[in-house]
Amino acid sequence: MTRTEPTLSELSPVESFREFRDNGLRLDGSTLGLENIHDYEPGGHHPVEIGHVLNGRFKVINKLGNGGSSNVWLCHDIQQETGQYFAVKILMADNSIEDCPELRVYRLLDRGLGKSEAAANLCLPVARFDIKGPNGRHFAIVYPVLGPQVSSLRCMLGKDDPGRELRQVCFQAVQAMATLHSYGICHGDFRPANVLARVTGLDSLTEDQVTQAVGSPRTTKVVQYPQVNSWPSTAPRDLIRSIDWGSIDAGDAGIAFVSTEACIAHFGESYDYILDKRLGIESDIWALGCTLFEIRMGRPLFVIPHDDPDEHLARMVEILGKFPEPWWSTTWEVRRRWFSDEMEGRSRTRPISLRFPLGGDNKPYSNLNDVPIARPPIPRSIQDALTYTPADNTDPCQISGHRTISIEETALFADLLKKMFRYVPEQRIAPEDILEHPWFRL
Repeated sequence: MTRTEPTLSELSPVESFREFRDNGLRLDGSTLGLENIHDYEPGGHHPVEIGHVLNGRFKVINKLGNGGSSNVWLCHDIQQETGQYFAVKILMADNSIEDCPELRVYRLLDRGLGKSEAAANLCLPVARFDIKGPNGRHFAIVYPVLGPQVSSLRCMLGKDDPGRELRQVCFQAVQAMATLHSYGICHGDFRPANVLARVTGLDSLTEDQVTQAVGSPRTTKVVQYPQVNSWPSTAPRDLIRSIDWGSIDAGDAGIAFVSTEACIAHFGESYDYILDKRLGIESDIWALGCTLFEIRMGRPLFVIPHDDPDEHLARMVEILGKFPEPWWSTTWEVRRRWFSDEMEGRSRTRPISLRFPLGGDNKPYSNLNDVPIARPPIPRSIQDALTYTPADNTDPCQISGHRTISIEETALFADLLKKMFRYVPEQRIAPEDILEHPWFRL
């Protein structure tokens, strides 16, 4: 699978595999949500401290996100009288190559991508510069400031029924995909983590006011082991955690700056990639369907207990029905771990359960098909998934009813998702037709 541009706020611990070399540095605290301290070495991350000024212009105020190949910083443009704030993404030195995704987007701008009205929902670069540091040369790309994932807006909106706002966010996400496809571009990595809310109104604030709005930088001290007299120039003395947008309450000053305008920064795999090892525009539609579901409902449609492609496929079959041939009988060889060949109605597969391994005489069943079927407590259709509440759910948004939807909306949303989740890729609804669906007009 070809990687595309990582999201500005991606927290994945591994974006690319690097040879491990112990640089003698450790963290005095939890590593959760932080980049790997061992990546502060030649070829790795550029060391940045709060207060640093990048390129003589961008003063580092806080951290917006990190991935395995980059860090993203909230910066104040101290050269402009307007005092604008930007997101500056600094790539690892080894990833700062001319064919990197961050620079390839400039070719799209040359083709006029940024001139489209719907491009307002795409996160496009506004500038770039190079940094020469102790770990090498790094590309630095300047973007507009983006906030939390839009799927977190339900609680932040503070409404009993934010359905209209969330459907509008979904509409904007579809518009952005339609724009990309109109330029022949397959996103290839469309997922909720890449649909972020724009942040507005920061430019009128002082640095202290911004800190009051989004919180002070949260640091974890870096220590040397064993200790030496001099600190290496290749690493910072503290690692910074990303801004926790979820901790900003609706009454805080910062919430006013998180808009309901969606912006696509850059998803999970479509089933046809897992089975046929290919990606295309139709795979984007599958990923878009998963993303719309999570934005509206606040939970993933296909809950995968382990990072296992076969588990992913099993969840799909449980909700959407059996795959077409030859995928069902030939391509997916391990399906019998989950399903028998016996059907329950049209396209409805019968799941295998080993929950009751003993028969009435307390002896093991000699035939697996004789084992009684215990239906798992999971949805068996899209409609079920839209009304399903996990038994162990403790989400305050769910408990307060933020994610419950009406019978009418359930029917319309299920109809749209069915058209997006058609197993044959060429039969999936196009973005232009998605935008005309009555679900958006509720």
